[in-house]
This record gives sequence, C-alpha cells and structure tokens, in this order.
Amino acid sequence: MKNSLCIFFGLLLFTKCQDPIEVEVFDSQKRLVVEAQINWIKETQQTEQEVFLSLSSSYFSDTYLPASGAIVSISDSNQQQYTFYEEINNPGRYIPLDTVPYTLNQKLQLKISYNGQEYIGSETFMAVTKIDSISQNIINFFGEETISIDAFCMDPKNEKNYAFFEFTGDHIDITEFNVYRDDFNDGFIYNGFLFGSDFEVDDKIRIRQYGLSKKGFNYWNLLINQNTQQGGSSFQTTPSNLTGNMTNLTKPNNYPLGYFRASEVSEVIFAIK
Repeated sequence: MKNSLCIFFGLLLFTKCQDPIEVEVFDSQKRLVVEAQINWIKETQQTEQEVFLSLSSSYFSDTYLPASGAIVSISDSNQQQYTFYEEINNPGRYIPLDTVPYTLNQKLQLKISYNGQEYIGSETFMAVTKIDSISQNIINFFGEETISIDAFCMDPKNEKNYAFFEFTGDHIDITEFNVYRDDFNDGFIYNGFLFGSDFEVDDKIRIRQYGLSKKGFNYWNLLINQNTQQGGSSFQTTPSNLTGNMTNLTKPNNYPLGYFRASEVSEVIFAIK
C-alpha cells in the first residue's frame, strides 16, 4: 500500500509544502486464520460443528477476507474421517457432511488443504462441569450501581480443570469472557461473572461454560488479556500474532493463526429480574 504524505515545515511566518513523497508501507504477510469449534451442549444434547477460515489483513484494516476453496476434514482416534464442505452463501464457513461423534477425552485432528499448503492441528474433547445456579445482585462499581450476574459451578475434585465462560444477549454489545483454572480452587465452588448497567427486566442472557485443555486455556487467557488491555473485544485483530494449535506442514514459517477447540458446553439462558 502506498500513501502520499505531504510534509509541512513551518519556520516563523514562512510555510512551505514539500513535493509529495511516496512512502511504501508493507502489510504483514497474509496468513490463514482458523476458528474451528466442536461443541456439545450438555443441557440440550445439541452439537455445533463449524470451521471458519479467513486470511489475516493489515492491523489497520477491518476487512474480512474469507478463505474459500479449502479442503477440510476432522478425524478421530479411530481414524474415522469427517469431511466438511463450504457453505455456498457463506464463504469461509465449513460444516460437516456427517456429525462428528461426541466422545469425551477423545483426540481429534483437523486437516486443512488451502492454496497448495497443508495445515494440521489436534485437540482433545474436553469435559466441563454444569452451571448449577445463577445469581443477580446490585453492586457499587466505581460509584455507579451496576448489575452483577454470577454463574456458579462445582469444581470436580482431584482433577485439573480449565474452562472459559461466555456471556451474550440483550444489551451486551461485545461478547464477554472469563477464563478459569482450578490451581487454587480444587473441589470448591467457582463462578463466571458479568457486570452491566444497561440491562432491563426480562433481558435474556445466554451464559455458557466451555471445557478447555491446558493449551486451550493458555491460548484463550492470552487472547482475552491482549484485547482487554487494548479496550476491545476478545476476538478483534490483535497487533501481535498469537499462535494456537495449528501448524503449516508445507511452509512452517507461514504458520496459521487461530485455534481448533473441542468442548463440552454447559448453557443456561437467564432473564434479568
């Protein structure tokens, strides 16, 4: 991209505009961005299985560039392969021809062939404890009355557990996230939380908790922290490239961005009182 910059020099009352200078600004290398998820919702026994593929763009651009024409599949530990196809009216979104079975602690492998390069990543189907209860309270937050929503869960004892909470719904402009690990809370109650001052009575909030592997926790924790520090949402483009669990077998230096996650999910729809 070339930008013409007119540089002004002021000296006392004399002002002169220099001839335009052509400045070459190089965009970062376009990389494949992978947002892949296999979700199984405990309460409804429903599944969500999709792979979004796009290309990274300049940090100063908000243009979405779908990666169309890829060959996508997921295989399980029994070498059973499930082919994903691209939706005609939704470029870059790939969904399965046949549902990937729900088997906790099973290792899944995602394979992507795109633009002459082969990508691969693996993740384990992680369990999650159910959301037991929701509370709503009014708190004083920096001098302002704010509604606090807390989703409570019981941590399984003598297990290493990682998860993240997701809050979406009415009057939530940007999806809110919390991450959780039980290093100092093994076997006790824990919670995800949401603060808001714009809620109205009967507003619906979808609260989800996703099971994560340790690597998945590390990725989401860094991703959320990066964007929180910038004042943005958790899935905006970040100035530093955060690598996930996908690799490029053809050109390792052209590593992909994003993550392949497989999670059991606990979901509750809560109405503001």
